[in-house]
Amino acid sequence: MINKLTIQQKIQWELEQLKNEMGLDFVAIALSDGQYRDIYWRFALGAQSDRYKKIAVRMGRGMAGKVLQGMSPHVVLAFPEEVQEEVLEYPIFLVESLYSGVGVSINSTIHVQNQAYGVLLVGQRSRREFPEEDIMRVQACAGTLAGFYDEAPTAPSGSEDSSVSPTWINESPRDTDSKLNNSHGSIIKLLQEARAAGITCELLDQRITRLNDERQEEITAILALLVRECGTQAVDAQLIIGQDELGQTLIEFEGYLLHPASNELFLPVMEQLKSLKCDLEIVIEKDKKSVRFTIPTRVLLDEMHWNK
Repeated sequence: MINKLTIQQKIQWELEQLKNEMGLDFVAIALSDGQYRDIYWRFALGAQSDRYKKIAVRMGRGMAGKVLQGMSPHVVLAFPEEVQEEVLEYPIFLVESLYSGVGVSINSTIHVQNQAYGVLLVGQRSRREFPEEDIMRVQACAGTLAGFYDEAPTAPSGSEDSSVSPTWINESPRDTDSKLNNSHGSIIKLLQEARAAGITCELLDQRITRLNDERQEEITAILALLVRECGTQAVDAQLIIGQDELGQTLIEFEGYLLHPASNELFLPVMEQLKSLKCDLEIVIEKDKKSVRFTIPTRVLLDEMHWNK
């Protein structure tokens, strides 16, 4: 019967079998989009929402990034306790409230060694041990998925079929940027300080941490202004860095501000907003303020290569 299914149906069937057989809460696949070499969570079972689709993974960071960099399983048994200094680099765990999980690479079975299509993640929202036999079962499923992808025709970059016909993930010039900008760049440091102050922070779009130091400092200056404006109401604020429908980085802040939310409030960082080509939007609802602005991260990453 399975031979009569489409490739997408075969993939879903395999994941459902894995989820049911192992009693998992969550199963997901991360794949490259091809054109920009960004890595996204494309498909999931047991998801609490579709926010996982807004996550852009950075090579070498978090669950998918570490799996792809080392081409070996990555296990987290207790989140966030095990990764206190790297909590922000595991957005899939934050978004899906996962406590334990294991990720393995989906490696092509017919192409040269060390070429992967993506990552298969299985997770639990309570503590769970993953003995060797469990990891081997997940790897076996990843091998089956790789076989499906080997058979799939290549989908045009950006097409809706990217979850079925991914491109290989290989180290590229764009990945080299991640080696130049370490995990403790100014944006990460600012978000860590904001979390320590009680602000709910999520870094879903990790592409901005691949920007050069100058661009990161510009973004940090804007975020720092918002954090300072929280004052003693930090515990009621949230700062989410995700993506909009066009694939631009979307930064959303919601909370109470010490001063009226207006363009005047952002005069100290207006130069940075213009330099980053940001689109600023301010929404006021009673005492709570919402500030949204987008950053054309893909364009800025391209500029880094053009200016070399």
